[in-house]
Amino acid sequence: MNQVKRLEKLMAQLRAKNGCPWDRKQTHHTLKPYLIEEAHEVLDAIDSKNPDDLREELGDLLLQVIFHSQLAKEKKRFTLNDVAQTISDKLVRRHPHVFGKSSRKMDSILKKWEELKREEKPERQSALDGLPKSLPSLLKAQRMQDKVSRHGFLPETAQDTFKPIEDEWKKFQDAKKKKNRKQMEAHLGEMMFRMTWLAQLEKLNAETALSRTNQEFKDQFQKWEKQTTTQKNKRPR
Repeated sequence: MNQVKRLEKLMAQLRAKNGCPWDRKQTHHTLKPYLIEEAHEVLDAIDSKNPDDLREELGDLLLQVIFHSQLAKEKKRFTLNDVAQTISDKLVRRHPHVFGKSSRKMDSILKKWEELKREEKPERQSALDGLPKSLPSLLKAQRMQDKVSRHGFLPETAQDTFKPIEDEWKKFQDAKKKKNRKQMEAHLGEMMFRMTWLAQLEKLNAETALSRTNQEFKDQFQKWEKQTTTQKNKRPR
């Protein structure tokens, strides 16, 4: 039996009358945290460069897709096959340079991609419409900047971002002297957004850069933690 079909059958059994009590009470809404968690575990597995871990975590993520599809099937909304067909059709439609005769130049590909998305979603009036509201702020800033850059809305050089960052830093310091926390927060946000612009211009990934720094900080702190614990244990009692 096809393993995806087997998974679909197993999930239906878990959701059946004599199935698992936990699985039976789940809804699209209650599963949201698990979907996010599994996606992050896939990211961790990619960073670990362990193919066995990645295979396992991708399986856990696939299970979430199958679970949501089963919930929809029970309400006669759509099936797992409908999900697969929708993405298959989209892959063909969004890649006319592969499955059709469109230009294979990168600039033309990106322009065509945006045109096709607007045709599919005519209700979206802006290039920024459609970004998930729940995206983490740093990632959302990066995605917005990536989208608007395709329309030429981008500082010309990295140098163009330096002065605004310096200006916002001065404004932050002034707001701090005045103890105006609302303005401090606003200027801090501006600096962070401008730094993300800088990453965009230098073709760097701001999310990856911060993630690396987070890991380095964690390593440093845990090293300090061990040293502190060792010193405490060596003290005479």
